[in-house]
Amino acid sequence: MKIQFIVVGWHYHQQEFYEGLKELENTNQEINVFWSCHKEPTEYIKDNFNYKLFPNVGEEFVAYQQAIDYLSLEDDTICFFIHDDVIIKNWEFINICVKGLTENNNLKFLGNCLNYPLPSFDPTEVYAPMGIKEEFDNKTVTDYAQDETQKWFDKKLAPVMVIRGSFICCKYSDLKAIYGFEPRKEAWVGPKWSDEYQKHCYRGAKGLGKFGNMFMFMFSYKINRVFGPQCISYLSNRYLDSDYIYEMGRGEIDPNNPML
Repeated sequence: MKIQFIVVGWHYHQQEFYEGLKELENTNQEINVFWSCHKEPTEYIKDNFNYKLFPNVGEEFVAYQQAIDYLSLEDDTICFFIHDDVIIKNWEFINICVKGLTENNNLKFLGNCLNYPLPSFDPTEVYAPMGIKEEFDNKTVTDYAQDETQKWFDKKLAPVMVIRGSFICCKYSDLKAIYGFEPRKEAWVGPKWSDEYQKHCYRGAKGLGKFGNMFMFMFSYKINRVFGPQCISYLSNRYLDSDYIYEMGRGEIDPNNPML
């Protein structure tokens, strides 16, 4: 069994985390680290890790898919998909996740922190009248799904357990069984700079949240639909924080959910 870390390269400001990853990889033959970069990596990343700079589209869920399309992973590989702006408090999370996934057949996906479940999610409805690009205008969530997965985006589920893209741990075989991450490649679109809002925005949006959230909801819905909500669990019942990892919000501590 191998362990594969896939890190989204964007912020590059948690040096202690990166040094820990380097030590892990250097001292454990079964652990590999790959950086799926959506922005030019630092010299430290280039000098110390396997990485690739991919087109900046689709935020973390597409960065993860770009990585698994690029890598050749074995089915029994334990994957850790993780943002580069997390704070590692205790590396023991690796052993806890591996034990949970290998000893509990009902557990398929582990998140770091409890995320708020969706009361309901109906993929047959139009998510945003103005789509991520023109061809998706007035399209349903199902229309954003891959050809192979559209069969699952067929009905309303209530509630839907949600797993954040900041930290996802799973066996590659289980991820492969649901055809990886969403959305379909035609929806792999990057945000553009808005002079009006003075930040990068998706088409018809005031920032990144609208479609970034939709990709998270699609991935979570698919897990619930195929494996059932009981297959998702978390390292903590707190939001953004556990005894092991703190997830920043776009590179910053959330003042409403500080690290404990």
